[in-house]
Amino acid sequence: MNNSEKNINRQKLKTGFCLFIAVIFAVYFALNWQYILIEESFNKTSLIKLLILTVTWLAGIGFNLIPLHFPDKITKILQILYMLVTPFVTFVLMEIAVHNLKNIFRIRKLAWAYNIIVIFLVEFLLIAIFNRISIGVAVCTMIFVIFSVVNWFVYEFRGVPIIASDLATAGTALDVAGSYAIRFNFASFFVLLALFAFIMIGINIASGPVFKKKRYWLCSVAGMLVLSVGFTNTFVMSDFLKNRDIVLRMFRPMSTYHRYGSVLAFCNSIYYATPEKPEGYSVKAAEEIASKYSSDKVDIEKERPNMFVIINEAFSDLSVLGDFETNEDYMPFIRSLKDADNCITGTSYSSVLGGMTANTEFEFLTENSMAFLPPQSVSFQLYVNSQLPTLTYTAKDEGYVGGKAVHLLNPNNYRRNLVYPYLGFEDFINIDTEGVNPQLIRKYATDESTYDILLKDYEKYRETTDAPYYGYTMTIQNHSPYDMDYDNYEERIKLKDIDAPDMDQYLSLIKYSDDYFKELTEYFEKIDEPTVIFMVGDHQPNISDEFLNAVCGKKWKKWGSKKMMKRYAVPFVIWANYDIEEQTVEKTSMNFLQTILTEATGGEMTGYQKFLQDFREDVPVITSMGYWGKDGKFYNISDKDSPYYEKVHEYSILQYNNLMDSKHRISGFFELEK
Repeated sequence: MNNSEKNINRQKLKTGFCLFIAVIFAVYFALNWQYILIEESFNKTSLIKLLILTVTWLAGIGFNLIPLHFPDKITKILQILYMLVTPFVTFVLMEIAVHNLKNIFRIRKLAWAYNIIVIFLVEFLLIAIFNRISIGVAVCTMIFVIFSVVNWFVYEFRGVPIIASDLATAGTALDVAGSYAIRFNFASFFVLLALFAFIMIGINIASGPVFKKKRYWLCSVAGMLVLSVGFTNTFVMSDFLKNRDIVLRMFRPMSTYHRYGSVLAFCNSIYYATPEKPEGYSVKAAEEIASKYSSDKVDIEKERPNMFVIINEAFSDLSVLGDFETNEDYMPFIRSLKDADNCITGTSYSSVLGGMTANTEFEFLTENSMAFLPPQSVSFQLYVNSQLPTLTYTAKDEGYVGGKAVHLLNPNNYRRNLVYPYLGFEDFINIDTEGVNPQLIRKYATDESTYDILLKDYEKYRETTDAPYYGYTMTIQNHSPYDMDYDNYEERIKLKDIDAPDMDQYLSLIKYSDDYFKELTEYFEKIDEPTVIFMVGDHQPNISDEFLNAVCGKKWKKWGSKKMMKRYAVPFVIWANYDIEEQTVEKTSMNFLQTILTEATGGEMTGYQKFLQDFREDVPVITSMGYWGKDGKFYNISDKDSPYYEKVHEYSILQYNNLMDSKHRISGFFELEK
């Protein structure tokens, strides 16, 4: 076969592939055109959108079918122009994908330049690797544009965009994504069509090897790799962006994407993916702080209550956001406990919203805070890689039996199958455990099914021992999404005067949780053993704009840090079937709840818990968003002008020693004395 025949066959292959992709676009549009056009009825706006999509689709086909043959010199010029324009086209498409077209020209010129430079660098690296301009450009553009499209989907699902630490949770994200209805809107569909058309332009421009000699090609690859490493160290892994006032906004990360551009925002998040050593940290400094507090010695003769810990998926009381009416109360039992005997109730503030449940588990079990870890990072994925002092280990030291963790979902999610043993759990019961066949509501195991597993385990131990029982569960019943129909679900709660069907479903699930928790307490009311049941929601759900606008007003997106904390408030309760001091905790945070639970049960205290007792008097709430001082003011974690800065700094030093410097972890401070 001669070169001419090879070229003909290659062209046929490219044409066939082009038409195949074009047909996929056409079929998808035919099936989903109403959603893509985002119009209640076909109107003038719909027509304009349809025209734009049609022209873009035809352009993609035309650029491939219409041969473009130019003299070699013209072709080389076109190749260079194509290569040079690529970063600009890519950047614009990325911003369209995240709905930032209106603000794209409001992005600072310096930020524009940095976004373009990063794309240029990746483009040149890929061109060097593939030794073809067309292939390098195609791969580069696909990486960036598809990232932005996926980013918007992630933002729609959980309310926050992708940041670097999310790459560590990609497996969990893919598993959860199967529960959502993924549909392209106009912006994302147009961007993919434009990507298709742009790549077809490059393919149609004849492109030979950039370097014909192998040694030149190898030198170019090596040179670009060295340049990329140097650039990353200087631009990404340093204070370069921070010193230019380009900082990831923790409350609204998507605003960082819109303000500085998608590329720059993600690069900024890479910097935050690695915890910084606190200023002035040393083992000696940590020991000096710890020396003020000594751990209690375990009293083996002490009578202890059974202890059940429930982290309830997406359990929250949305009335903290504003007033709204429903056909009936969605959590009557939980509310009744505020005035009940032998109960501690209150509001805890989470470090996460709409997802990343593992961080709430981490804060509660370890008493460490996400405040000192990179924003949006996931503790289980990044930082729990060895044995860590936890409530579970403390319970073992105190003579508790059980020590099982129950989470009826994929055991790989957030690496729970690997992390739970590090946190002291002797067994992990999940959806793949033999014999587990829970009752489902929608796609998820009910709270009742989860509790039944713990109760059966408790009853099994009672056949052989009267030692106090400790059980832990992370429920799954209330997991999003809330906008899909199911045959095994009954809608019990209906909003009045607000059209938000997803919230009707969510609040109905909360009513189920309320009922199941009541049944659990009724079980132990009949048991002649002291028993404490602790429950807290892990985070609020991702809430539709329709509901938030109706309840909070349309200005909620402009809330400052203090007001935005409403979105992180969840209820907690400590219920006992024996006499404990009733209490209402107006506000606290997840890292303090273990200490509050230990106080309620009369358990021994570690040195770390005693430090946290003192710390909580000055700082009642601390999360990844910031903290409240006892003066009622809300502070940024890094605010050195805060009157509580030194105390916060001490906490960060102790946590770093506990979590990141485990080889030099202070002996006897984070555990009870045996």
